[in-house]
Amino acid sequence: MSEVVFLSNAAQVHMADEWFDLASPKDFWIQRRFQVLLKLLGSLSVRGKKIGEIGCGSGFVQRQFADHFQTSVDGFDLNAVALQKSVACDQPRFCYDIFDRHPDLAARYDVLVLFDVIEHIEQEAAFMEMVLYHLKPGGHLLINVPAFAMLHSRYDEVMGHQRRYNFAMLEATCSAAKLTRVARTYWGMPMVPLLFLRKLLLRGEKDSREVTRRGFTAPGRVSNALLGWLARMEVIPQSLVGTSLMAIYRK
Repeated sequence: MSEVVFLSNAAQVHMADEWFDLASPKDFWIQRRFQVLLKLLGSLSVRGKKIGEIGCGSGFVQRQFADHFQTSVDGFDLNAVALQKSVACDQPRFCYDIFDRHPDLAARYDVLVLFDVIEHIEQEAAFMEMVLYHLKPGGHLLINVPAFAMLHSRYDEVMGHQRRYNFAMLEATCSAAKLTRVARTYWGMPMVPLLFLRKLLLRGEKDSREVTRRGFTAPGRVSNALLGWLARMEVIPQSLVGTSLMAIYRK
């Protein structure tokens, strides 16, 4: 087990702590997100590359990369509790504020993962500048964000989501950072009706833990398995609609 390395002081982030207690690597959404990434990567190989994940939380993506690609991923987050409870305890983990611009991390990574991070950031442009400080020229940025403002609900408020994206919004953010798009897709189309239902059911709910529980977790293993099966019916890539948007950009 590797210890968490503190390069910065731990800090509160715009993310519900309850999510880290409730989320599991077995959740259909966590698994489907990685399946979408594998499809979107196509022939782009990450094996043998220096990879980092900004906003690694409890290490789900680190664990998936390690298991699938047999590679190490440096994980960065400001939530010390999430880092210490990580399911990727054999992976390097750092409590680190990217605005600190640690000199040893300048242009260090071939690949950086930003999965469900930038929707929490108020000042996107400044944040993206700091992200790119850590990425090599020619390196790739893997991004996942929630999609479509029409799906915004009480769940988004509790989770600290500043916005939900469409293709044009993410393209504007990344173009402003002088990134070149490689691939993109909406995903989660089969789940769109469920998010409309979630929006209705959580309206007015005050208890943040209840919002997180009902808004994220499937009610039981059978439901989780059925939702996973339904999610896999979707063809990727697609440009119609989805609950999330995933894209690959090059510096």
